[in-house]
Formats: sequence, structure tokens, C-alpha cells
Amino acid sequence: MARSRKPQAAAAVALAGAAAAGGRLVRDRRARQAPGEPDRTYRLRADEYVPDGIRRVARGRLADAQERLDGASRRGLDDAVHDTRKDLKRLRAVLRLGRDALGDETYERENTTFRMAGRRLADARDAQVLVATLDALCARFPADLPPALTAALRARLADEHRAASAALRDDDAAIARTREELAEARTRTALWTLDDDGFAALRPGLLRIYRRGRKRIRAAAAQPTDEHLHEARKRVKDLWHATQLLRPAAPKRLKALSKRAHRLADLLGDDHDLAVLADHIARHPQCFDDESARQALLSVLQRRRRALQRRALALGDELYAQSPKRFVAAIERGWAKRADTHPAPLAG
Repeated sequence: MARSRKPQAAAAVALAGAAAAGGRLVRDRRARQAPGEPDRTYRLRADEYVPDGIRRVARGRLADAQERLDGASRRGLDDAVHDTRKDLKRLRAVLRLGRDALGDETYERENTTFRMAGRRLADARDAQVLVATLDALCARFPADLPPALTAALRARLADEHRAASAALRDDDAAIARTREELAEARTRTALWTLDDDGFAALRPGLLRIYRRGRKRIRAAAAQPTDEHLHEARKRVKDLWHATQLLRPAAPKRLKALSKRAHRLADLLGDDHDLAVLADHIARHPQCFDDESARQALLSVLQRRRRALQRRALALGDELYAQSPKRFVAAIERGWAKRADTHPAPLAG
């Protein structure tokens, strides 16, 4: 019997060791964080003063973006640019959530900075997305889209991606300017002052984010134009990021809501990528042996878009089922229940 217990004892020791190691890993990560940046998590904490939380989250994204660009090799620049652009979008979502408390001057200055930095890095990533979009479409419809039909188009897209990536890698000034702007913005976060604390600092922004998303989804459902669908996608992403930031208000509910918003953003994003690809196909008929080949690709592409739009608009109707006021009120109740009543500011 003693022998039979040894494996169990060993397993228990192993589990305890793993738990301890996991605890050490968390502590080590915290220990490695720079002074003044105790937590880069993209989430407001229930125990922190909201203006401090807004500044902390923004600094975390800026620090991550700086480190990615600083540490990227020329060969790994595409991935660094992709992740940096995601950080810039998350930063703009932070600004939108706290816009009213931050004030128009701060909002406009920082939003313009982050938008222009993202655009400066956009060409290489956009070209890469077109190649991936065509590959995914061909993989989904292999019988309709044999390799020979799209070979010339893919070669052109790949050439454009290589050229855009090379241009960015060779443009030291653009990367240096972006790094400099991120560093300056990170310094400016110390100057951000918010007129309100607690949920009052977040309520107007959240109401606006949800209301605009609801309006855009309904406009896309009524008229599913490329413009309406793309605008809906941007506003859904704002809601996705807001639910990540406000997770402590209702952890389970907002985790589920965040997943649905993320899924909807992905569906609308895939549709947008196909719309951009369709425009490219329309402008380059020379990539096809004949018009019937080009029309075959466009037909399959449109079939895929219709399927994506049906799923997206159904999910959007579900996601935005509540009225804006009820949606925000429910999250505010959760925040009031879980957040500290009078968290001390770091300056206090």
C-alpha cells in the first residue's frame, strides 16, 4: 500500500511545485515592471483611483509599443508593426472611454497623435492582409478557386507586400518618428487630468461608445454598404476594448460580452478585408487570363461576404439588444458593488 501512495504523493508535490512556480512567475513579472508602471494590464482595477487607472493603462500600451519597435529586427518588423498598431487602437479606445473627463484638448491632441502614428505604419500591414485574405478564400473554396486562377493576382499582392515592407524597413525616419512620438505621449500621460473620478469619469464615454455602435450596426443592417459595415466594425472594436477595460464591474458578464464583441469585430473585419480585395481585383483585370476567371473569383468572394454579413448582423442585433441607458446602468451597478468607494489617488 505504501508503494501505491508514492505516485500520489509525488503528484501532489509536483502540483504544489507547479503552483509555487506559477506564483513565482507572477511575482517575477511584477518585479520586472519598471518603477512607476506597476501594472500594464489593459484593465481598470476596482481598487484604484480611476484617473490613475486611465493613465496607467495608457502608459502600459505605450510602453509595450515602444519596446516592440525598439526590439524589432528588420526581418521581424512586420509583426512588431502589427502589434504596435493594435496597441494604438487600444489607446484610442481608452481615450474614448475617458473623453469627457479628459477634456476635448487632451482627447484631440492624443487621438490625433495615435491615429497618425497608426497610418504611418499602415501600408505594410495592409498589403500583408490582402495576401492572407486571398489565401484564406482559396483554402475555403478550393474547388471554385484552383491555384492557377489566382496565381498572377497572388504574385502581384506578394510583390506589393514585399515592396511596402521594404519601404518601411528602409524608412528609418518613419520608425524613429513613431518611437519619438510614443515616448513623448508616454511622458504626457502624467499631465492628463480628469474632471471626474469613479464611474462618473467613464459613464459618458461608455454611453457614447455603446450608442454609436448600436446606431452603426442598425445602419449596416438597413444598408449593408462597405462604408456602413466598416464604420460598424470600428465602433464594435470600441465596445470590445471598453468591456476589457471595465471587466471588474461584472467579471463573468463582461468577459462573455467581450468575447461576443471580439467575434463580431472579427466577422466584420474579415468582410472588410474581402471588400478591399474586391476593389483590388476590380482595378487589376490584367492579373487574370480572361474576364470569366476574374468574375469567378469575385462571385466566390461575394458569396463569402454575404455569409459573413448574415452572421455579423445577427450577432450585432444580439450584442446591442439593450438600450444604451440600460446597458450603462447595469455596468454602473456592478462597478458600484465591486469598486472601492473612495480609492486613494497615487498623489495622495
